[in-house]
Amino acid sequence: MKKGEKTKLHIIEQAAILMNRKGFLSTPLSDIVEVTGMQKGGLYNHFKDKEELALLAFDECNRIIHDYIAKELNLKITSKERIVTFIESYLSFGENPTLPGGCPIMNASVEADFGQSEPLMKRTQSAMQSVIDFLSDMIAEGITDKEIRSDVNPKQSAVYIMATVEGAILLSNVFNDRSHIKTVNDQLMNYIDNLFD
Repeated sequence: MKKGEKTKLHIIEQAAILMNRKGFLSTPLSDIVEVTGMQKGGLYNHFKDKEELALLAFDECNRIIHDYIAKELNLKITSKERIVTFIESYLSFGENPTLPGGCPIMNASVEADFGQSEPLMKRTQSAMQSVIDFLSDMIAEGITDKEIRSDVNPKQSAVYIMATVEGAILLSNVFNDRSHIKTVNDQLMNYIDNLFD
């Protein structure tokens, strides 16, 4: 990797953690300069504008989530183990030091709404669709392996699970109370048990 590429990657990695906490669009440039150790002019040598950096920082946050979940799923064998681990991993982001600030998809979607950044909103839609598709594929695999009931609709179940998970994260953030995560996790475990009856 060339020096310029290393510098750009360093900026993205540092900005990603900061922007997930402070806002992909609303983090002041001065904060990005401070955390990356770059001068403002140096940042613009690597990025067209702040929005481009925000998009790449968002992608980096999603890479962190993907790698974390993939690692957690690595040793899980049955569909039930994999789905339960996926849910528990996703719900843990609020207290996970790997990615301070919680779920970047929720963070970015709230911030990009109301026309503030169409490119960022498209990125969040694509990221959430990828998560739903990933979960849907796990459920479909469980049906194929005859672990999950054949009448279960993988896509509908994945959408329900993700809507419930994101709702739990939202409540937890609004009330600064992790008990909402536990309540929703318990209910989702009952729902998952029903898929396997």
